Amino acid sequence: MLVSKTITEFNAIIKNTSQVDVLFGYCYPSTYRAGMTGLALHILYSALNARNDTSCERYFRYQTQSPVLSIETGRPLRNNHIIGFTLTYEEDILNLVQMIEMGGIPVLSIDRTAEDPVVIVGGPVVSANPEPYTDFIDAFVIGEGDVVIHNIIESVKDAESRDDVIAAMAEIEGVYVPRITQSSVSRNIIIDLDSLVYPTRQIIPDVEDGSAFEPVFGKSFLLEVTRGCGHSCRFCLVGHICQPRRTRSLDCLKKLVETGMQHTPAKKVSLIGSSLGDLDSLEDLVCWIVNKGLEVSVPSLRADSVSENLLDCLVKGGQRTLTIAPETGSEVLRKNMGKGLSDSDIYEAVGYAERVGYNSVKLYFIIGLPEETPSDIASTIHMVREIANKTSMKVTVSVNPFVPKAQTRWQLEPQPEIMVLRKKIKEIEEGLRNTPRVTVETLDLRSARIQAALSIGDRSLGKVIKAAARYGGFGGWRRAEKETGVPFFSLANNTERRKENLPWSFLQ
Repeated sequence: MLVSKTITEFNAIIKNTSQVDVLFGYCYPSTYRAGMTGLALHILYSALNARNDTSCERYFRYQTQSPVLSIETGRPLRNNHIIGFTLTYEEDILNLVQMIEMGGIPVLSIDRTAEDPVVIVGGPVVSANPEPYTDFIDAFVIGEGDVVIHNIIESVKDAESRDDVIAAMAEIEGVYVPRITQSSVSRNIIIDLDSLVYPTRQIIPDVEDGSAFEPVFGKSFLLEVTRGCGHSCRFCLVGHICQPRRTRSLDCLKKLVETGMQHTPAKKVSLIGSSLGDLDSLEDLVCWIVNKGLEVSVPSLRADSVSENLLDCLVKGGQRTLTIAPETGSEVLRKNMGKGLSDSDIYEAVGYAERVGYNSVKLYFIIGLPEETPSDIASTIHMVREIANKTSMKVTVSVNPFVPKAQTRWQLEPQPEIMVLRKKIKEIEEGLRNTPRVTVETLDLRSARIQAALSIGDRSLGKVIKAAARYGGFGGWRRAEKETGVPFFSLANNTERRKENLPWSFLQ
């Protein structure tokens, strides 16, 4: 058990640093709660500490004693040989830069000396487009890092200097080093998930249910069922950069649960993966977990993969909210974006949930999609009303603006102006205002604009990021745009960018 001033944890690992060769600082540039929900943290932490030659300790931007002192021992951030960040959300780049600076490490990679740690970053954001962040990062892991992380550790052990480490990283497949010319960089994709070593002794915070430190899925064992997605919706990043879709076998998954429950103090299994419903044996797995007396939860499910028996087992396992993503109420637009769900698929899934005892449903919609018409917005309003009228469940409607993502088939499509998006949101809110049991949630449109710019931007955004990190908040981005003269907030709706070379075109 690990005890700090704020958090008590089970299964944290503390090593004698005099007996290891490499000190690795794993950093999550957001809250402890968000970081501990992420599977990447558990996979990398376990893999690194399984090595006799490496000590990995964790750092978080918020909710800990200090963002630059490790959870485990208070090891200063700059005392590591390598500090590695997972960047899951574009806007967290400000937290990342702030953590580097607060740790006494030069913010710009070009200013670092032999005494400074090597800074590496992985995650979906940089796997799609690392170019906006090259000013701050020494090396990027493109794709999946389960195996390549060991090559990175070996490069540190074998090198005689910091420069040698960085040069050696450029020779590792799937690692992008901005300072070294690389004509192309391939993406790491691991085909056989069953062959991977998986963390069964996961860290669990010993906190009360509902605590601010509790992971999003609660105190649960995270079980990665699938990677990638076989649907490739035109807007979706996962469906493009994580191809092909891969699954663990049912036997392997059962063994991981049995072992995990022996070593992880939890009574719940949270299934992780995109488009989980496409797993042939999902119903068998869920019902098997429930029959062992465990709770179980799943993220969003494709409506056309839901069965009444599956949902019945999920209810028995403690899940009470069905989450599905119609994306739009228009069947035509849904088909155009590659989603391929019929209206009847969606209504049928909601009906199953009502019958087996769910008490709420959450629906995700996107506005501002390419070729979207006023009738498409009206169709979304109609769909929500139909669902609310046909059930007694609480209905939460999450409405999010279209964000063009690098590497997707809609990467060149412009994001509508904020005034246009605001009008669409207002129309949906007013259209559902008097509908019983319906709540509408929306993303701040400034966040959508920031995410889009960072997703499709190039190296010119580095100076905007540096200035925005100094000021913080939405106002900081606006002030940084004004100071640098870089048209940051208008980048996403600039159709002229289609004529330019794509900054991420070297990624294979």
